[in-house]
Amino acid sequence: MTGNICHFEIPSKDPETASDFYRKLFKWKIDSSSIPDYPIIETPTPPKGGIEKREPFTPGVMVYIEVEDVASTLRQIKEAGGTILKQKTEIPDIGHFGIFSDLDGNIIGVFQDIKGN
Repeated sequence: MTGNICHFEIPSKDPETASDFYRKLFKWKIDSSSIPDYPIIETPTPPKGGIEKREPFTPGVMVYIEVEDVASTLRQIKEAGGTILKQKTEIPDIGHFGIFSDLDGNIIGVFQDIKGN
């Protein structure tokens, strides 16, 4: 459903060490086998998350908001005064995402499920 927070990412310099930390602390199921350097977090209730190798544009935990069309949403964000940090990008067999900074400098992602092509 569009508008819902559908995913979160925790940046880390060492995703495996971070995975161990969160597994022990919160008893989260974390799978490191499916995507290299991107362990997938399964919490007791949605949304799922991931631990990503830190990149310059991810200074902290980031949430993703589900949208119908990433490209259209990014255009609307720009028109409303936001800054686009990453244009529509494909995640093969999963969907598309983009990243923006809002009027206060918060970094947020938008996500379009593959079903919404």
